[in-house]
Amino acid sequence: MKRYLIIFHVLMFVLVAPVQAQTQKKNFRKDFEDFKKKAKQEYADFRKQAFAEYTKFVREAWEEFGAEPPVQIPEEEKVEPMVVPGFEEETAGFFSKLFGGGKKDKKEKEKKEKKKMAKREKTNDQLAVSTVIDAPAPAPKQPQPISKVTQTSDPNPYMSFEVFGTQCRVRIGDNCRFHLNGLSGDEIADQLIEFQKPQFDNMLYDCLEERKAHNFSDWAYYQMLLALTNKFYGNHTNEATLVLGFLYSQSGYKMRYAQDGNTLYMIVASQYSMFGKPSYYVEGEWYYLLDNVKDAETLNICKAKFPKESPLSLQMSARQNFANSPVNERTITSLRNPDFSFTIKSNKNSIDFYNTYPCSYTDNNFMTRWANYANTPLEKWLTDQIYPGMREKLKGLTPLEAVQELDWWVQGKTDLNRSNPNQECFLYAYDESVWGYDRNFFGEESIFYPYNDCEDKSILLSHLVRDLVGLDVVLVYYPGHLAMAVNFPNDVEGDYIPVNGRKFTICDPTYVGSDVGETMPTMKGKGTQVLLLKRDI
Repeated sequence: MKRYLIIFHVLMFVLVAPVQAQTQKKNFRKDFEDFKKKAKQEYADFRKQAFAEYTKFVREAWEEFGAEPPVQIPEEEKVEPMVVPGFEEETAGFFSKLFGGGKKDKKEKEKKEKKKMAKREKTNDQLAVSTVIDAPAPAPKQPQPISKVTQTSDPNPYMSFEVFGTQCRVRIGDNCRFHLNGLSGDEIADQLIEFQKPQFDNMLYDCLEERKAHNFSDWAYYQMLLALTNKFYGNHTNEATLVLGFLYSQSGYKMRYAQDGNTLYMIVASQYSMFGKPSYYVEGEWYYLLDNVKDAETLNICKAKFPKESPLSLQMSARQNFANSPVNERTITSLRNPDFSFTIKSNKNSIDFYNTYPCSYTDNNFMTRWANYANTPLEKWLTDQIYPGMREKLKGLTPLEAVQELDWWVQGKTDLNRSNPNQECFLYAYDESVWGYDRNFFGEESIFYPYNDCEDKSILLSHLVRDLVGLDVVLVYYPGHLAMAVNFPNDVEGDYIPVNGRKFTICDPTYVGSDVGETMPTMKGKGTQVLLLKRDI
């Protein structure tokens, strides 16, 4: 009997245990879903509470501030590019051949070139360095909302809009329209409260998703928000600016509303000092008016803060995903090695984006203005066209030989009077004669535009050497002139600068016809400043 009772209890356990386990599993799943809903609600409540507190301050926290006039790029000593004696005559035959003239025996040309180069006097001088500027710190993590932004069931349709030829989509409809009757603190705060409705959460959610999908930098994201609000609410209307500020601040960025009685503006905080932008010093930080729609003057600025807001960064340390719009096919050929020749198309969308980018500096040092241009990676569209061919032609060369080929390719010719922009090489001309002001180029721009100057050539060459040869480089600034220098793995002949215990050999793509290690004679004896650059390989 006892034996039967034991068997009975075992059978009951076998039958009941799975039921209990299933019940426990269901209860656990329900508890987990309840926890998720609660956490989601707490996130939403936290953001709404913070926004409610923010709008309270918007009603009253306004103060008048005068603008600082835009800082202009400093004028520098005008340094003329130099050409190695005899180089222009030597390349005249090459251009004649290139454009359909008489033929010249390649081996004979190379023989004469080597003979000429052997006669040139070379030096092994250590150049004086007055200042070494560290490479910029890694870009900060991109700002994020203070809590996760979630979608709602609001049925608004998607509106498509373009930012630099790149399609974006955001849910927005008539229930997002409104009209500001005035610009008092109360009127602005009353409308901001309306932005807590579900349709504005969806709008913000979609904007953040587009930022992620296109890998937009802070500057590109600002331009995207500007394109969206201008399209839907009207170009630079007060309504567009109010929504622009809402989306920008709720994405995690530090901004302040400002107005002059008639027009609402958004000013943004940044640790980058921007040339050409009116600025306002508000509670220990600089804010910039970015839209170029107003001259510097007094504004009434709202000092209301939002939690965990972050300043705008002008670093672009990762490639952005702009749509491709091929334009301006060019064949660029080295004048010292006609076989080192590449045909390239530019992406109009990237060029248009770079046209909006504000030149800036950090740490009160004007020289740092070149850092963002030199440390922004060349876009994949461009490198896919030229890097495979370049790697093939550089295969088997020593690091010095590889750098020399790249240097010769970028050197091109001088054309100060801009008499022939159609030659198939890089052409040097002064920014002031082309643009009317000093204009720095990203690497893609040097390939797109027919003319560039010393800083543009050095920045482009710094990309090629870091990416294709894998060597560290620095930018070298003489008064009025920018060159670069390379840290070779082995000792090489030529002028050099010591930087943090390492030897960097001069490489000047503005000294046309020169070899690595040759300093432009007019720069000899002048002190240099050195800007360290990043290498992401």
